[in-house]
Amino acid sequence: MKRMIRMTCPLLFLVAGAGTAGAQLPSNSRPAFIADERVLIGKYHYEETSDDFKMDVHLNADHTALYRITTGKDQAEFIRLTGFWTLDNPHIHIHNKPGPVRLVAAGAPTRDPSVGLSVTAMNADGSPAEGLGVTWADANGLYMLSDGRHTTRSGEPAGAAVVEIVRASDRKILQTVNVRPGGPNSFRFTYHPSDQEPFDLAAIALDPRADTIEVEVGTAQAKLKRVSK
Repeated sequence: MKRMIRMTCPLLFLVAGAGTAGAQLPSNSRPAFIADERVLIGKYHYEETSDDFKMDVHLNADHTALYRITTGKDQAEFIRLTGFWTLDNPHIHIHNKPGPVRLVAAGAPTRDPSVGLSVTAMNADGSPAEGLGVTWADANGLYMLSDGRHTTRSGEPAGAAVVEIVRASDRKILQTVNVRPGGPNSFRFTYHPSDQEPFDLAAIALDPRADTIEVEVGTAQAKLKRVSK
């Protein structure tokens, strides 16, 4: 994912603004099965005093949620996400429901013989769209747009292909285009993003009373203790 931020504390690689939708990162901890989700309600806290790193997670009775990290001696707010929480035993998810998103064609597709594929996406104000990628059946992954554009060399994708333009944060397919040898291969779009980027941060309870929960922090996990109901 783009916009990766490196921390100096042991919990490295925090992703600014979003987690991987639906993910539960690998963990050696054994999750506890929660018989009654109401035991999860509470405020949880973790800190590393040597690095001035603090993390708070609130799982509220109305299912709203807060995920907050502060750093430094002045406890500057590094990340703050508000959304709601759900339980899919044994996994807890802190996520949101972003508003509508649109990616609309900006003119008819054209043929560019110098490339195999060209996809350009701009915001309505003319700035490059961020957080989008392209992929197809034989692609080796998701290729992120850079400065609002992604191009491949001539001959890629090979043969006919259905190319998907997706929002990277949740892999939501926004548009599909057909690329055939000798046919149009240059596509331009206008992006109308959601009011906020989607996120889905995974957690597990480590005991049936949920006095300790393990929460996703980028590519790591932190064990948070309950500090209040």
